[in-house]
Amino acid sequence: MSKTNLSKKSRKTKWNQVEYDHYIAIDRSQVNIALVRSTCKNPEPKVLQWEKSDIKLVKEYLSKLNGSIIMTIEETTTSHWLYVELKSFVDRIIICDPYHNRLLSDGQRPTK
Repeated sequence: MSKTNLSKKSRKTKWNQVEYDHYIAIDRSQVNIALVRSTCKNPEPKVLQWEKSDIKLVKEYLSKLNGSIIMTIEETTTSHWLYVELKSFVDRIIICDPYHNRLLSDGQRPTK
């Protein structure tokens, strides 16, 4: 399932900001994958975790979502691979670097 036309799926708010139907953050390790999703209708985050680090499970989950999707991936050694694998399933991907984020200037944060 390819999501290519952002303009038909996303909406603009009264402040001219793009609004997506699904907001997703993903964290992958060698042993598992964690995904957090909130929606514009229900901002309460829903946490999903797969014990296997299998990208096919994430693709299957994303393909079942209807509407526009924005995803955030933490910059790691596998972030480029995740970007390439998932870019056709979402409307926008943001790669974030917490080490250069001024809000996290107090040092490294532990990954749970």
